[in-house]
This record gives sequence, structure tokens and C-alpha cells, in this order.
Amino acid sequence: MRKIVMFVLSFCLLGTAFAQINPEESRKHIILKVMPLGMFDVDNTFQLGAEIPFPDNRFTVQQEAGYGHSSFNIWYNDADSGGRPDKNTIKTRTQLRFYFYQKRFARSYVAGEYLFKRVVNKETRWVGTDCATTGGCSFFEYKEVRFGRFVNALHVKAGWQFYFANRMTMDLYTGLGLRKPTYRTLTPNAENLSPRDNWLWWSGDWADGGEVIPSLAFGFSIGVTLGKFNK
Repeated sequence: MRKIVMFVLSFCLLGTAFAQINPEESRKHIILKVMPLGMFDVDNTFQLGAEIPFPDNRFTVQQEAGYGHSSFNIWYNDADSGGRPDKNTIKTRTQLRFYFYQKRFARSYVAGEYLFKRVVNKETRWVGTDCATTGGCSFFEYKEVRFGRFVNALHVKAGWQFYFANRMTMDLYTGLGLRKPTYRTLTPNAENLSPRDNWLWWSGDWADGGEVIPSLAFGFSIGVTLGKFNK
């Protein structure tokens, strides 16, 4: 976790290494971004992204990708009952933006976004083999069992992006949408088990299907503009 924080701080200071630019030029260039709040999510990820403008730079596409593991999750404690879970998360976002209002140092936008998240929880459990439907198993194995949670979501977002003369940007946004989580056991012959994670969404109905539920999105990103600028 400390290394990630140091990376974010270094990323924020990166702009000081460049000469001053015209902030209006930034909207014509690719912007590399880091999303700090991803590290404070329960399904924590170290999230990076890139915003790429179209020839008409009122339109852009932004792609994010992130990975996280429970070993650097601030919400789990090794002293908790059952200890820290062995959980890893992959999260991606694909976003299409339209900037409808702009000033020299800032632009406002609306966006449509697709989110995919994959969370895998690993536990060592006793698993019955050759079990009869009426009960009873031939023998039991103590082995690793993998549980998966998969989330697909659509959001409509609105936000402001600010451009600075040292190539840095800041993007503030919020949005609403719908998400559908699905759950399944990934280890063969362990379909009757469910994870022991203390967080409630793991201990609900354990099935292949999932309900569509409301989704709230908010946050910010810090970016650095890439490329050569006209002097």
C-alpha cells in the first residue's frame, strides 16, 4: 500500500518536470490518469486510465483498468475473526464522453460508461466428493475453493475536467446507473459451498443469477497530458 501511495504522489509531482503549456492545448492530447479512490474501495484496485480525443475533441473515449488484492486492502484486519481473506479484483471501465461546455481551464461533460468487475475469493475448505443427493459423501478433501463475483454495470455520468499549465489535469465526476452482480463457485464439485467473507454481499443468495440494482458512481482522477506542445 505504501508503494502505491508513493506512486500516486510521484505521479502528481510529474507535471513539475515539464515546462509551462497552454492549457487549452491539453484537450487535443492523450491524458494518462490515476484514480486514487479505487484504493479505498472494499474491492480495492490500483486504477489507471487513458483519455483519447477524437478529431472533434468535444468527443473522447476513456479506458480504465485496475487490479487489487486484499493484502493491501485497508478495510480488512489480520486480527479479525477468520483473518484477512485471499481476494483479488480486476476492474475495467469504458467511457464515451461529450464535452458540451468549455472555458480556457475547464470543460464540463456528460458520459456513458460500461463497467466490468471480477472478484475471486479463495478459501481452504473441506469439500465432499461423490456426494449423494440424499446426503453423505464418499470422502472429503481439504483443498482450495474459488468463489467468483462478476459485476456488469452501465452508468450515466457528468463531471468537470480542469486543465493546468504544468500538463496536470483533475477530473471530478458523479453518476447514476444500474448494475447486475452474479455469483458462482469456480471450483468443480464445490457448488454447494458459499464463501465465508464477512461482507454481506458474499453471504446473500448464492446462485448463478443476480438482480439488477441501482448503482451510484462518484470520484476524481488526476492526470498528466502526453505529447508535444506548440511553443
